[in-house]
Amino acid sequence: MKSAKTRIAIAATTAVLALAALSGCAGNAGGSTTCGAYLNMSSSNQTKAVTKMVEAHGDSTSNGNITLTKLSVSAYCRTVGSNSSTIDGVYSG
Repeated sequence: MKSAKTRIAIAATTAVLALAALSGCAGNAGGSTTCGAYLNMSSSNQTKAVTKMVEAHGDSTSNGNITLTKLSVSAYCRTVGSNSSTIDGVYSG
């Protein structure tokens, strides 16, 4: 049987890993964010995901470009893309 210290360490590690995984869901996967996840994000998290994607493509991160890209991603996800499509698909359409 495991000692109390070992059980506490395992529980703490599990909690930290679970928290890290959950924060990744709401956070910023950039272009690998799925359309389903993107459409359910807050506007702030959508901006973060799009900014990361735009940076990865070497495009301008100006406010205007981010706003236009967010609109393009939303249109892509609601038309051509499916819930499992990644938002990066907006570049290949």
